[in-house]
Amino acid sequence: MPHSFESILENLPQGIVLLDPANRVTAFNSRTLEILGLPDGAIGKGMNIDRLPGTADCRAAACRQSTTGRPHTSQFALSDGRMVSMTCAPSKEGGWILSYEDISTLIRVEDSLTEQHHRFDAALSNMPHGLCMFDSTKKLILCNPAYARMYNLPDLLTQPGTPLVDILAYRGREGNGPADTATYFDVVFEATARGAVASQNIVLVDGRVIKITHNPMQNGGYVATHEDVTKTVRLTEELRRHHDQLETTVQSRTAEVERQARELERMLAQERNINELQRQFVAMASHEFRTPLAIIDAAAQRLLRKRGAVEPEFLSDKVDQIRASVNRIVDLMESILSAGRLDTGKIDISYDACALRSLIRSCCERQSTIAKTHRFVLDIDGLPEFIDADPRTVAQVFTNLLSNAVKYAPGTSEIRVTAWEETGNVKVSISDDGVGIDPEDVPRLFQRYFRAGTSTGIAGTGIGLNLVKQIVELHHGSIEVRSARGCGSTFTVTLPIKRTGNASENSDAA
Repeated sequence: MPHSFESILENLPQGIVLLDPANRVTAFNSRTLEILGLPDGAIGKGMNIDRLPGTADCRAAACRQSTTGRPHTSQFALSDGRMVSMTCAPSKEGGWILSYEDISTLIRVEDSLTEQHHRFDAALSNMPHGLCMFDSTKKLILCNPAYARMYNLPDLLTQPGTPLVDILAYRGREGNGPADTATYFDVVFEATARGAVASQNIVLVDGRVIKITHNPMQNGGYVATHEDVTKTVRLTEELRRHHDQLETTVQSRTAEVERQARELERMLAQERNINELQRQFVAMASHEFRTPLAIIDAAAQRLLRKRGAVEPEFLSDKVDQIRASVNRIVDLMESILSAGRLDTGKIDISYDACALRSLIRSCCERQSTIAKTHRFVLDIDGLPEFIDADPRTVAQVFTNLLSNAVKYAPGTSEIRVTAWEETGNVKVSISDDGVGIDPEDVPRLFQRYFRAGTSTGIAGTGIGLNLVKQIVELHHGSIEVRSARGCGSTFTVTLPIKRTGNASENSDAA
């Protein structure tokens, strides 16, 4: 039995010293020497404990606690810096049991934990975001000062064990609770379902936007951070609005550039077309002027050769040729000048009492002297005595239409002029049995410089009908044509009898 006791004592991890009531050593193990850093033989049976480290504390404890029977623990440092914990426990025989334990590692761990705890507290206190931790019953475990400041929580609601419902109720009263309580815990359900971190932005009643990041714990609780992202969200929204505005502006500018490019291309094409038409016009006008001038020159030469021996009939014929050619040149010049005035917006419409019947007869008689091969059949008695119009420009209209009727009906002899009154307007139709116009050319007939396919080989400039249409429209009237190839043409001019209220006495029109 003693051998077993000594064996047990030797295998204990603590250093053990047994004392009798006189504080003399009765037994000890070698672990005591290791812990206290003593050489072999430093402790022996019957030895007094006065030389052992910590014995003074033990003796004081023995004096104080001899009657209580409770153990006493004290700590002391060895010369090598190690810390030793010594426990003095009274034995039943009146002696003491001394237990030594090297606690240097434990103290270092405790110091490290204490330092880490201080660092953790400092980190929590200095976090810019709010942090809170709740257990599985949604009771507060801890929160940092930023969390309390964010929601203006009193100290009472930041204590461990505070229910979350109490915190939310207080926030609701303070006006900083969630604006939509139904979706406030969506992030909790999402994080729980995923088993991982989840985040969402929550709008508060006071207008702030808080980003809550929820991290579930294995015990059913969770850690959450609350970050005020109001400025970031506002800046993001502002940036998105600027981006949308910029995108809209870019699209608008792009569309405008494309439109301008198309318009430029159209104008360039139109310019090329006008240049070509003008080139053709110059060629045609040159021909048109050259023909009557050649007739005048030929007639003058014939008269010059005859000198004094000129028969009356011969003289009359040559004079008529000269006059007709001069009239043709005058008409051409007037058409060109009128077209130029229309282009610059300087044509004058001077309203007056226009005797339309007399004007039409004069135009027909003038054409008769130019083109003796054609006969003009007039049915114009249905016209009123006067209409409000510009006699000079109206005469240009009918002179041009009668001249065209003669020119494009070379194989026929009759030109029909019919006029009548209809619902406040006068209508004048000029019909011929000439070459006619192809259906596809009719819509373009009144364009500047355009000439129908059936006019090939017939002299003309392509500006007459365009001039006619613009003059008629300046009188607030209209012109239409019915025609078919080989079946002649009918041009009908409609003019108001009375001047319209918005037409001035003299108009500069473009």
